[in-house]
Amino acid sequence: MGRIRLKMQIIATIVPPSSVQVKATADVKRQVARGSDVFADTRRSGIKTEKVSADTKRQIESASVAWTNADLLRKLAMPEKGSADTARLVSCQYAKANADTSRILSMNFCVRRSKCLRQISKRERGAADTTIRQGIDGLSMADTLRKLGWGEPAVSHTRRQVIKFQSLFADTSIRVPVVLAYVDPAVRPSPARKLRAAALPSIMDNFREHGIRSFSMSLGELTLSDNFQLETVQPLNIDDSVQGQIFDYKFHFLVEETSQRDLVQTVKGMYSKDKLLYSAISFFVNEVEVSYYANGIAKALGLKLDMSCDDFIPSQNFEDSGMTYQDFISSLFGWTSKLPQRQINVFIRGDTLHIIQRGREHSVVDITDWPHSRPTIERKLVRSIWHSTMENAGKAHNDEDNEPKGFTGTISLGEISRSYSNGFLTHETNEKGYTDYVYDGEYLSEKNTHNKDGSTSRTEYFYAKTNRDIYLFEEKERTTEPIDDGQEHDIYDWTDWNNQNGTERITYHAPLGYGWYSTVVYVDGELEGSSLSQGKPGGKASRFTIDQSNLSLGADYDMGDDDDGPKYESLIDTEFPVIGEDYLWELTKAIEWLNRKTQETVTVEVVANVRNGVPDVKHIVDFTERIKFNGNEYFLVSNVVELTPRSLRQTIKMMRWY
Repeated sequence: MGRIRLKMQIIATIVPPSSVQVKATADVKRQVARGSDVFADTRRSGIKTEKVSADTKRQIESASVAWTNADLLRKLAMPEKGSADTARLVSCQYAKANADTSRILSMNFCVRRSKCLRQISKRERGAADTTIRQGIDGLSMADTLRKLGWGEPAVSHTRRQVIKFQSLFADTSIRVPVVLAYVDPAVRPSPARKLRAAALPSIMDNFREHGIRSFSMSLGELTLSDNFQLETVQPLNIDDSVQGQIFDYKFHFLVEETSQRDLVQTVKGMYSKDKLLYSAISFFVNEVEVSYYANGIAKALGLKLDMSCDDFIPSQNFEDSGMTYQDFISSLFGWTSKLPQRQINVFIRGDTLHIIQRGREHSVVDITDWPHSRPTIERKLVRSIWHSTMENAGKAHNDEDNEPKGFTGTISLGEISRSYSNGFLTHETNEKGYTDYVYDGEYLSEKNTHNKDGSTSRTEYFYAKTNRDIYLFEEKERTTEPIDDGQEHDIYDWTDWNNQNGTERITYHAPLGYGWYSTVVYVDGELEGSSLSQGKPGGKASRFTIDQSNLSLGADYDMGDDDDGPKYESLIDTEFPVIGEDYLWELTKAIEWLNRKTQETVTVEVVANVRNGVPDVKHIVDFTERIKFNGNEYFLVSNVVELTPRSLRQTIKMMRWY
């Protein structure tokens, strides 16, 4: 029997644990990497001490390799820090996170599977509706483009400081004027510092810069603007704007005419508001004070208003007149030249429209001590009236006073009789009966007819008022049948109007446009017919037709009260376009005052001495002031100013009555 030695062996399989990566899969939990398990709704892996804050997961680089997929991928450099609504801090050597989505965390490679890729670095870019680039050059886009040029001031309706170049594209063009100045220099010599005369600014410097050899202007009465003329070696173009100031006198004109000879150009100027003054004007008011019109004109011309005169009411109707501004101003104030001592001058100075009546000037300037030549004095006797046996012949009146009075009286022929009151027929009788007429102002409102057979007819008239006119709108007529009682009815049978047997007739009128009118007639509520016509129904006759009608009926002119009227004939046209008996009587007294007065006209030439480039007379005489000369006060008629480098000359013509 042998001996058997058995050696026991145990065979088994030992699965070593994973040293690098462990993968666990679950719906909500996944295991990644070594060691510890972390259960969470989202999974992040963080290393070192980086801090990441975001709304969603972001990739963080580390030394370990892991795989995840995410909807949003961002790459953050080491020094960068991200922040979001919710901040989280992930920090450890190894981290495992279980989430519904996975991301790849790696240092050497990056797999980007996302809907949006963002990279945050030192450079930044901003996007907005408007892009602004800041730097040396500036780009500006707007409705109006301007390129600004050198630092010369430009004065126009709106004052702007112009730098470098200027290009203006607009519906309205703006002229950059040539600016001339002849005023005292801003820098004056100081007693403490002896400056040479050549170093001081001269009053003529501005004229020399613009090449002006001479400058002259003429200020005249009853003119809106002055006449200008200058000689220059720097040519100007037609319609160029020139403005400036000579001491206290400001001017502004447009080049109207030029004449060139060699290098010297002669320039003549016109109104600075030339286009507007010759534009048509429309008014829709009547019988208002002249100050209302003056304010409207100044506002339309873009000027300030300086008004010092009687605020009378013009009698003209300017509606739809089609006048230009210049014609309108002449119509308002031109008639005042009939009475020279009350004359109203209208003129433009700088940015102001002046309306000054003689005797109401703002100030008085004494030129007695000014250096002047020997004056020329002219005197004559003025006759404004002559005595006459005609009473009220010389009374001031307006165009309305020439209208004849409405006829009042009765015209009869046989059984026919018609009675009038102030030009309107009020009662009529004939062999058939009688008729009464009732008026509302100048329009017939009711007509009543009563016949001898007892029949009646009553018609009412209704008018529609528009913005500027009145037209007949409706006629309502009711007629009654005759009463068969064998008697002759008269005005006292008032019961005839209550007769129920009759007819009602209504007529409508309507304007269709372009002079056409429609007429529709209803009888007892049923349509009887319609028609078209030209010519306004119930239209008012013209003033001429009314006057001729009154004259044909036997009307006469109203000459006023014989006791108050003058007993003379005026040599001055006594028709004035104003309203108001008191103002007309004031003008009548002005005609009487002027009669047999001595009119004295003085012409004197003031020559200013120019020393060191500065004249000793630094004032230009204008219509805003009266003139005192040798103790007497005068009204300015004209002033011609001539300026050269060596002299300033004013030729003044003035007038007074005594």
